[in-house]
Amino acid sequence: MNTFFRSLIFCLCLPFAVSAQTMPPLNNNAWNLVFVQSFEPSAKTNNLSAQGFNHALQFGQLLNTITAGKSGEFRQIFSFAANSSPQDMTSIQSIEPFAVLNNRGMSHKLVDSGGISTYNSPAYIVNGILGNQPRGNYILSMPAAMINSTIAALSDPTAPVTGITPGNFNQYLVFSVENGRTSVVVYDDGIKPATSFPELHLKTGANYSCPQKPVTFSAKLPKSSKFKFNTNQTVYFVRHVEAHPNAMPENGNFVCQGEWRAIGANAMLLKKMGGSVNNILTTNPADLIGCDSRCSYVRPSLTISPFAIQHKQNLTLAAFQWNDAPTLAASLFTQNTPYSSAAFNNATTLVAWEHGNIENAIQYLFGTLYENPKAEQKIPAWSFTDYDTIWILKTDDKGDITFSNSCEGIDSETLPSTCPAFPVEAK
Repeated sequence: MNTFFRSLIFCLCLPFAVSAQTMPPLNNNAWNLVFVQSFEPSAKTNNLSAQGFNHALQFGQLLNTITAGKSGEFRQIFSFAANSSPQDMTSIQSIEPFAVLNNRGMSHKLVDSGGISTYNSPAYIVNGILGNQPRGNYILSMPAAMINSTIAALSDPTAPVTGITPGNFNQYLVFSVENGRTSVVVYDDGIKPATSFPELHLKTGANYSCPQKPVTFSAKLPKSSKFKFNTNQTVYFVRHVEAHPNAMPENGNFVCQGEWRAIGANAMLLKKMGGSVNNILTTNPADLIGCDSRCSYVRPSLTISPFAIQHKQNLTLAAFQWNDAPTLAASLFTQNTPYSSAAFNNATTLVAWEHGNIENAIQYLFGTLYENPKAEQKIPAWSFTDYDTIWILKTDDKGDITFSNSCEGIDSETLPSTCPAFPVEAK
């Protein structure tokens, strides 16, 4: 047992539920760790189900009410996935709506199992917060079993330990340390999430036109190339949704306008892709972007998460860095990298990425892989304010490639600056 915890007088409460109207106190002079479980998962994918996504949206509003007026004591949001399941997106999808409501970034970590002495375990990380970080409110999202093992590792082994009841997705847990006393209380959120996807119907004005002028050009497969190129494939590139303007600090997340697009653009995007897609590739949210290790680059993966959830498809999280544009191009269009996949060949793939690196990847694709600098020069610039554009790359049965562009048809100016509301109805 860590010496910090040996010095505490433990008051571990037995499990009990309270109504959603009863709020945890989250006292200012305490460490308050709010453990949010991963909500209802999809049975066949690495995402939440539509019901779980509804739960996350409503819980975000509830938690926003619980933490209202406590912004000065609000410290950090974490989401944890097990290193043994690195593609699991359920924990980060569960807490994203709350983060967006509060204009916050998140730190998404791949963790190992173990107690407080096991480096990179949730218990080790929480113990570090309690021993080295200021008092305040910390939000941690993870699977229910991980919550229970973490609380058990932090608790006095001679005391009864409370935890989340397996399969009860309405429960969340608050671990508080105040004046040398520790309490663990399980609450019931009172949410009854719908099972259908929460569609938002977005409209575009009659005078709206795509941000980029239409461009189409092609390049022949280079005969001298040593690369094995994919054939009969189509790749659609979309940028992450609306993020912070330049004047605001980077936190790796998107803003409320972007949440409208992320949820509401699915029907338009599916129509642009002809009604089906075989693969969805995006950046890994565990990648850090330099926010003093306090935030992760989650925008692209959470931009395309609602699409994957609605259409019950897996998200493939890239095993390379989000800013490695050459690898992005080579892994998608050839079979010559460790990250190439036969799944991209003779298939339709949707890619959600950062726009500057999409641009760099396509420049590398035409200029280097296809050895065609004239075609490379025809690639349009992707504006910093353009969140609507879609780039389409198609190869034929010979491997010759064609570039074209389109858009979702959603003007950012028409999107509300406040997040869509998903209120929690009282029991």
